[in-house]
Amino acid sequence: MRILLTLPELNSGGVESHVFDLACALRTKGHHVAVVSAGGRKVADLENKGVVHHQIDVKSKSLYKIIKAIRTMKRIIQNENIQVVHAHSRVPAWIGYNATRKTGVPFVTTAHSKYSIHLGSKSMVKGDLIIVVSQAVADHLHQGFNTSYERMVHIPPAIDIKTFEQGNRFRTETRKELGFREEEIVIGNVARLTEVKGHQYFLQAAAIIKDKLESEGQRNIYKFLIVGDGPEREVLEELARELDIMEKVIFTGDRKDIPELLAAMDIFVLSSLSEGLGLAAVEAMAARRPVVLTESGGLAEQITDGQEALLVPVAEPHVLASKIYQLSREYELMRALAENGYNFIKNNFSISKMVEETITVYQKLVKDLHD
Repeated sequence: MRILLTLPELNSGGVESHVFDLACALRTKGHHVAVVSAGGRKVADLENKGVVHHQIDVKSKSLYKIIKAIRTMKRIIQNENIQVVHAHSRVPAWIGYNATRKTGVPFVTTAHSKYSIHLGSKSMVKGDLIIVVSQAVADHLHQGFNTSYERMVHIPPAIDIKTFEQGNRFRTETRKELGFREEEIVIGNVARLTEVKGHQYFLQAAAIIKDKLESEGQRNIYKFLIVGDGPEREVLEELARELDIMEKVIFTGDRKDIPELLAAMDIFVLSSLSEGLGLAAVEAMAARRPVVLTESGGLAEQITDGQEALLVPVAEPHVLASKIYQLSREYELMRALAENGYNFIKNNFSISKMVEETITVYQKLVKDLHD
């Protein structure tokens, strides 16, 4: 098949990782794959895998730029004889939808999260079929946009488990690079620095743990690692200073070596206020890290508290701090969560399963077009 995937950019993030893995796997299976984005550091790696990349501005919300991008995408569809267009974010979805209506090509969206209920988000339910990453997202689209369940297909995203397993080989050197001593307990978080990811509660939990240790006269060997960048970075750094924990927190900024950074952690925390799934936590479990996550999305729906991970309420820093502290003191629980979480991901988030199910969606739409 001849497939076009589109997303805002190709830097870090769960959507970017998903599209990268999907594109490469489709190419390996012999399909022609083109990706349209505004560019990013993953473009070279993508092209090295034999995937065609077209850099156009599918990120800007400017009406002029959107209209221009629609025309450009229409030409790409026609010139490359594209059979199906698959969009992974709101602005690219508006562009992809309009370009496919002009060319008669089937259009698919993947809803990766619970989008705000407004006109700008409606593009995500414009697909001839809509792939949802979790039941939580399906329910959100049904309730918020009156989208029928019959038009939605549940396909969890997938990860290359081997990549995250192999990251553990670099634990010692990564911790050394970051300045962590061997005896320090590293609590980590990987997410774009936006308000919805709940970093403020992660930092508040760090301050609660620090105060608890000081009040009990215990040695504080905890460090907190925040991986990612975004519009909230300055706000979060200021909060860390206000909480008097700046010396305990490392902000790495945007990094591409996520498997190695996960390996440097002892516990992974996902503090999000809302998630479609929680792909960062999936990656941490694949890396055999014990995970604490908020009850905020699709992954939390699928696991058993205390079995594959520890669950905490959203926006409750005292509960989060308590769970982190408890877990860090119970080695056997850490080991059990790491092993159970890894097995859960291995059984439910394989790339081959995700790709085959996605191809089935494409084939159905192409067949329906010609019937």
